[in-house]
Amino acid sequence: MKKWAQIITIFIIGSIGILIFSLLVVTKPVADTVEKEAILPVVKVWRAQASDYQVIIESQGVVNPMQLTDLASEVSGKVKFLSPKFEVGQRFQVNEVILEIDSSDYEAVQAKAVAELADAKLALSKENALSEQALRDWKVLGKGKEPNDLVLRKPQLESALARVVSARAGLEKAERDLERTKIRSPYESKIERTNVELGSLLTLGTVVGSIYSADLYEIRLPVSINEFDFVDVNKSSKVLFETEISGMPYSWNGNLLRSESKVDQSSQSIFLVAAIENSLSNKKFLVPGVYLKAKIFGKILEGTYSLPRSALYDRNKIFVVNEDETISIREIKIIRSSKDIVIVSDGIGNGDLVITTPVSNAIDGMKVEVYQESPQKN
Repeated sequence: MKKWAQIITIFIIGSIGILIFSLLVVTKPVADTVEKEAILPVVKVWRAQASDYQVIIESQGVVNPMQLTDLASEVSGKVKFLSPKFEVGQRFQVNEVILEIDSSDYEAVQAKAVAELADAKLALSKENALSEQALRDWKVLGKGKEPNDLVLRKPQLESALARVVSARAGLEKAERDLERTKIRSPYESKIERTNVELGSLLTLGTVVGSIYSADLYEIRLPVSINEFDFVDVNKSSKVLFETEISGMPYSWNGNLLRSESKVDQSSQSIFLVAAIENSLSNKKFLVPGVYLKAKIFGKILEGTYSLPRSALYDRNKIFVVNEDETISIREIKIIRSSKDIVIVSDGIGNGDLVITTPVSNAIDGMKVEVYQESPQKN
């Protein structure tokens, strides 16, 4: 009896356990299913806007005087006067006397030429009078015939006239030679070199020294063949010259004069020649031999896009964000580039959103999220 009671008790307890377990399984909470959202690449963009771009070409060179002249004696003689300023670096005004040659011999020649011209004029006057008298006599005695040249003394008259012309030319030469005893500065200049002293004996063609233009300077500026295409030499493009001396910046304005029109074989560069305006404020620092940096203002490229270099992909391609925030790959035409920007003429339109940040594994049609729009750069 007891045995059956134990069996029944065990059965009841087991049934209750199974029932409780079944209830727990049936009533357990069901976990909600959540779809995971795709993470889109976040990009910065630049909004394209066409504008005019001023090309600036950087170069450098050494200042040279625009004019450099050897002063040579045009007559011979001894130096009797030498300007106290006849020293390297000293300044002379236009037509200022630099040195004088002893002129006593040339003054004598001039005086003789004056006398010879006076004698020739007197002889011509006498011949004119004789010719007129001969014509009057012929009218009385010539019986109506035409007088010949000998009768009218025309050969003698022509000879007298030729002597006047020759004497006048001789006087002019004597005056020129006398003036040439004074060697003057042909323009506002500075002394570059001296070769003579007071008392030096000069012959025709002796170089007494050399001078250079005091305020007119030029500089040769090398530019690459590619850069040369952006320069308009015929329009005298502006040039800004800069340097730094003792920690202070100095600058001068200038303009292009010409191109040397040949390519340097070693550097494959073309040399431009520019004039420099010597401003009063920076005058003492602009001297031959100074090294200057130059910015040449070249052509203006109209209707182009100044694209940040960071936007370039595969040298000449860019990513553009479409209205549905997908991207497309564009091929562009680059006409000029610098450290930070490239100038684009084709492949972009106004308002296009160009990606300026790197995009990994980008393909046409891929979705992106625009984080920030970069400001337009010109």
